[in-house]
Amino acid sequence: MQYLWGMERDLVPAFAALAHPQRLAVVRLLMRHAPGVLPAGEIATRLGLPPSTLSGHLAQLREAGLITQDRRGTSLLYAASVTGAEALTTGWIGAVCGGRGWPEVGAPGPRVRTLVVLGRGNAGPSLMAEALLRAEAGAYYEVLSAGVAPQGEADPAVLDYLAGQGHDVEALWAKPLSAVTGPEAPRPDVVIALGHTAAGADLVWPGCPLCSYWRLPPGLSAAALDAELRARIAGFAGLDPATVTPADLLRRLDAVAGV
Repeated sequence: MQYLWGMERDLVPAFAALAHPQRLAVVRLLMRHAPGVLPAGEIATRLGLPPSTLSGHLAQLREAGLITQDRRGTSLLYAASVTGAEALTTGWIGAVCGGRGWPEVGAPGPRVRTLVVLGRGNAGPSLMAEALLRAEAGAYYEVLSAGVAPQGEADPAVLDYLAGQGHDVEALWAKPLSAVTGPEAPRPDVVIALGHTAAGADLVWPGCPLCSYWRLPPGLSAAALDAELRARIAGFAGLDPATVTPADLLRRLDAVAGV
């Protein structure tokens, strides 16, 4: 009982830190950008918080072990602590709930998972990712894509390039979020956000999909974008999700995020 009490006591600072909407928003923002980092100024701008207010929130979250801080020159960079999140989840469901409360995340074993690629406009990078993932990982995933701010038309240069590479582009068009979030949309198992805008979208998905943020250099040509995406997709496309745990799959997705 002494061990259990110690674990429960260790949970209190984390739960106390999360028991405030602004601090919870900070953790959500950083988790959406994991395993990347964000400077304090960008966090303040995105959440509309005064720097002095944010400073206090960041300090409490750091003390609770939920975020990390790194100094580069004169900048302070913050990241979500995956270790802290794992400890909080394990402590809550394990020590407090006795193993009860794990969410239903889809049937285990062999089945086709749903993978959603989110882009800003779903006009270029996310459409190319959809085509490449269908070709490379179609045995394991039904691949969908959408834009958080759809532009209405796909980039002709991207479509021409994909067609020249032998991809079927008839089904590639710029789609709104409702295409992947509506009541008729399949529940996603994996969500990959391409770029800051997609990663920063305040979306709550049904179930507990694995969410990964892939940063892309701006202004890439279609050929360069192809190479960039292929390097990442190759890191997990051949991995059967039925043979690994969700945590292992997410680690693989995050590992290729910065390739």
